[in-house]
Amino acid sequence: YLPYLLQCGVESSVITVLPDRAIAGSQIVVTDNPLGKLPYYAWATWRTLSSGLLAWWRSRPADVLFIQKVIFPGPVRWLLSRCRCPVVYDFDDAIFTTEVREARSWLAAWKERRNARGLPGMLKLAAVAVVENEYTADFARSYCEVVTITGPIDTELYRICDRTRRKPEAVVLGWIGSATSRQYLELIRGPLHQLSKRFPNLRLRVVGAESPHVEGLQVESKDWSLEEEEEDLRGFDIGLMPIADDPWTRGKGGYKLLQYMATGLPVVTSPVGVNRQIVRDGESGFWARSPGEWEGRLATLIENPGLRHEMGRRGRATVEKEYALAVQQKRFLGILKGVCPSQRASP
Repeated sequence: YLPYLLQCGVESSVITVLPDRAIAGSQIVVTDNPLGKLPYYAWATWRTLSSGLLAWWRSRPADVLFIQKVIFPGPVRWLLSRCRCPVVYDFDDAIFTTEVREARSWLAAWKERRNARGLPGMLKLAAVAVVENEYTADFARSYCEVVTITGPIDTELYRICDRTRRKPEAVVLGWIGSATSRQYLELIRGPLHQLSKRFPNLRLRVVGAESPHVEGLQVESKDWSLEEEEEDLRGFDIGLMPIADDPWTRGKGGYKLLQYMATGLPVVTSPVGVNRQIVRDGESGFWARSPGEWEGRLATLIENPGLRHEMGRRGRATVEKEYALAVQQKRFLGILKGVCPSQRASP
């Protein structure tokens, strides 16, 4: 949003809690001994506290304080509650629930409980909460006004790709994500194995996590990088988003689907949460609820390049109309103006 806000005359001061290199480093310690994570968590906690104090200080002369995802500790929330600057709070994921998440360690469990307890306090500070779907909106409405913005995605950065000119040497099923969401690929291991028997030219490409072993299927994986992300997406023929149906996954934002659809990919997804809103079943992609449906929907797309192209075209049109940054950034500016006292007072 920042370039657009500046273009509209809105000056911004940005405070980063954790630099990108630290976030990348945190993925490395996911499976380490919990005691080995203590220094990282201690440092991250200190950064959160110090960033919160800096946000409080800078917000005193500001018109609006926008907080994205961060849950500040109680003392910082107390200071912010006594500041006249209105708060807009943005969060994604159902961090208010710990019902089904299997904590990797006692330290991870502590972090999840802390987030679940701290989120209501952050929402009570807010004049408006910005969320990604109706599931998280229902929770936030108990505390403040809510606006839903799914995505958005930059359609200038993610461009449509014409895949009809490719040599039909292989059909590539693609998945992009992180180590924490890779588990959902296990839900379709059986269907992928069955499809490999029917389609010898089928491939599975995983970006951002280790690929699962699927007997009979050629599988490849690679690390995610921002510089190569668009090229990776262009190498897919069908986008995959299997996901379990539980209180945690219902809060997901569906960004993976928006990435696929923005580049003109047909998609097959579990109809969970916002996925049902983003993907119109039979138009821009398919819903698949069971192993049999996953196998059948994917087989239909594998056998029909023309259908893949048409669904991809419709998906791109949906993204441009409803989820593009160019559309949603105007709404976001309207949210900021709506809570700004000087804007409300102007004729």
